[in-house]
Amino acid sequence: MSTTPRHLPRYLPTLTEVVRPRVLVGASTTAIPDLEEIVQSVMPRVDLVLERRLREEADAMLRTLMSEQLQTLSTRLRQELELVVRQAVSEAMTSRSDQHKLK
Repeated sequence: MSTTPRHLPRYLPTLTEVVRPRVLVGASTTAIPDLEEIVQSVMPRVDLVLERRLREEADAMLRTLMSEQLQTLSTRLRQELELVVRQAVSEAMTSRSDQHKLK
């Protein structure tokens, strides 16, 4: 037989339910995802990274190709321009020489 002390506070809270930590409660009901769920979860992230990397690589390749083509075009244009200038100067010198002979 137990005796209760007489000097207890009037409104003493009492435990009326069993409280278990959430870790233990959630652990028993959480199912381990299967392979397909994991793959479907990871693939959108992989797609984003892959798309970004492909875009970066394509941009770098395009810049390199454009730079090479511009360099080649610049060299060809300079050669053509030099040829035209050489012909124009040669014709001008010949014309001037002819004019001096006539005088």
